[in-house]
Amino acid sequence: MNTAPIQEIFSSIQGEGLYLGVRQVFVRFQGCQLHCSYCDTPYARRITGEPCGIEHTPGKGDFTLAKNPLRVEELAGYIRRLWSPSTKHVSLTGGEPLIYAEYIKELSENIEYPLYLETNSGFPEKARILSRAISIGACDIKLPEHESTDHYEELLKNELETIGIFYEAGVETFVKIVILPETTRESLGLGIEGIAGISPDTPLVLQPAFQKKIPGDKLLDLMDLACEKLRNVRVIPQTHKLVGML
Repeated sequence: MNTAPIQEIFSSIQGEGLYLGVRQVFVRFQGCQLHCSYCDTPYARRITGEPCGIEHTPGKGDFTLAKNPLRVEELAGYIRRLWSPSTKHVSLTGGEPLIYAEYIKELSENIEYPLYLETNSGFPEKARILSRAISIGACDIKLPEHESTDHYEELLKNELETIGIFYEAGVETFVKIVILPETTRESLGLGIEGIAGISPDTPLVLQPAFQKKIPGDKLLDLMDLACEKLRNVRVIPQTHKLVGML
């Protein structure tokens, strides 16, 4: 796969997960197989064929347009142009980047920068393609109340298989679960059991949904629940939106 539909390419600060505050070049792919109720990038769910936005000046949001789909060589050139001394990774996000595993593998062979994959973890067969190409796997687990799919059990199975593939390949892997006001111990427990079955040392980030009021006692209770099975659990909200960055 030498081309892929890209929504936007820009430089920013990682706003969630274990690498909070780290500068990255973000590559947002078009297309996603899920429809999460809390999705903050619904414009990237569909493959539209519309041009890709490419930031000209890091941090300014001054986008120019390039015709989609982009060739790997074109994407590599845009990444190099946005790279800076403080930049640490190329963040592959979406949409859902795992859809384009072959393209990303080819990208890894054309650039010298570490790849940070942000994924909903729904395509284990694609994860195998990338298990030697990425440095960091930031893997989501969805909960039933996220309304991501009509086939939740299948999705959870695929997510856990993807996480296991990355873990076994030696990819630095952590899991993120978005917490909604309606999240319960029972719904969260489904994911926790699965993560513990891979390794109790797998880091877990509980991420309160942006602009949703989650009581503090609820977050602490869910954190305690997770720590019954896992050794490294943190509550980390999204922060890039608080400072007005993409």
